Amino acid sequence: MSVYNDSEYLKASVRSVLNQTHKDFEFLIVDDGSDEDPEEIIKEFRDSRIVYKKIKHRGLAGALNYGLMNSSGDWVARIDADDLSTLNRIKTQVAFLNSNKETDVLSSWSVYFENKNKILFSLKTPVTDKKIKSFLNLHNPVNHSSVMFNKKKILADGGYNENYISYEDFELWFRMKDKLSFRILPEFLVYTRFRKNSMTMTGSKKMICELLIDNARSNLEISKSSKDKKYWNTILFWIEYFYGDKERSRDYYSKDITFKKSLGYLNTFLPENGFKKLIGLRLRQRIASPFGAGKKFKEELDTLLK
Repeated sequence: MSVYNDSEYLKASVRSVLNQTHKDFEFLIVDDGSDEDPEEIIKEFRDSRIVYKKIKHRGLAGALNYGLMNSSGDWVARIDADDLSTLNRIKTQVAFLNSNKETDVLSSWSVYFENKNKILFSLKTPVTDKKIKSFLNLHNPVNHSSVMFNKKKILADGGYNENYISYEDFELWFRMKDKLSFRILPEFLVYTRFRKNSMTMTGSKKMICELLIDNARSNLEISKSSKDKKYWNTILFWIEYFYGDKERSRDYYSKDITFKKSLGYLNTFLPENGFKKLIGLRLRQRIASPFGAGKKFKEELDTLLK
């Protein structure tokens, strides 16, 4: 866990880790040069599994690399300082990894919430290695607060890219997708706090956009079939739509017109502020969330926040 001025949410997040049904782990907390004093909150727990380190501010990627270099385990489980792990998260993931030795990166489905008890939506992402890697051409399906990975293999490729102020996890998985085996458990093992001031919401998308566009254009150039060309043109449309320039996305609209792309195309004519607000609402995920599941999630969330 990297902490940077997250004291408002820290206690519940730390508690969700310490209350795991799987008890045998080191809990390394890296204070990334906070202006606040999260150490006072952490000291309240008096748990010998906690290892607290404070460093000069390096940004999330830098703090995580410090954590990787100073952790004692072979496998690393991640959680952000404002998110919550369900009580059986580590136990479930360890059991899966023990039975699936080929897996290098393991994540899970997640529930997004706002404030203390408002469930926004649940997010189901692809679960197989092949589909996860295909999904990475546009979006990151690996929830950073639910991931558990092989530390040696991540460090062998340099760990997190510290040039990325945001989307550092997306860049890591994208860079290593041909070197690692991925799986996502079809279980909701993490509650992700939806914050309008989070790095994902406010951080620059320029570098991840350029990375994805370069990949898509390279694949488009070598595509032989019309099916592949349509696929990469569609990917380029959505990369510009979500991460780049909404007006540039229109250049790829007519290559393969679908109902979904048509809705996106119309959205690009919204004023810039309205367009960004629409993207931030995550309407597709909210609509896709199963009706009636909110009560079950809310009960579990209330328990985790107590």
